[in-house]
Amino acid sequence: MPRVAGATATEIRGLVPAAREAWDEIERNVLRSGLVDQRLKELCYSYLADEIGDIESYRGRERTALEWTYAIAYDSAKADDALWSRLHAEFSEEELVDLGCAIGFELGRQHWRRSVGLPPRER
Repeated sequence: MPRVAGATATEIRGLVPAAREAWDEIERNVLRSGLVDQRLKELCYSYLADEIGDIESYRGRERTALEWTYAIAYDSAKADDALWSRLHAEFSEEELVDLGCAIGFELGRQHWRRSVGLPPRER
């Protein structure tokens, strides 16, 4: 049950129109679009929501993106030189900015949703 007035995240954010507008902008321009394939972003979002337990079966761009997601969300020390080497081998600088921002915003959104009593992701 939500801990603030409103039944959905949109309704809760709607209590402050500027907050709703900011999140709508982030949703459109970072979370649901950008340079990185949306399927890869969704995989990272699922990982943040604990919908993916083990990343051992992933390879290439997917595995590297999930490792970076882990470093951003849980342990920044994991973003060592070896990870950055793999990131630069798989992604352009622009893609790294796009993906990193998307992971960060999604992490914040999922934490916020949990704190107001909603599940981490809408289905």
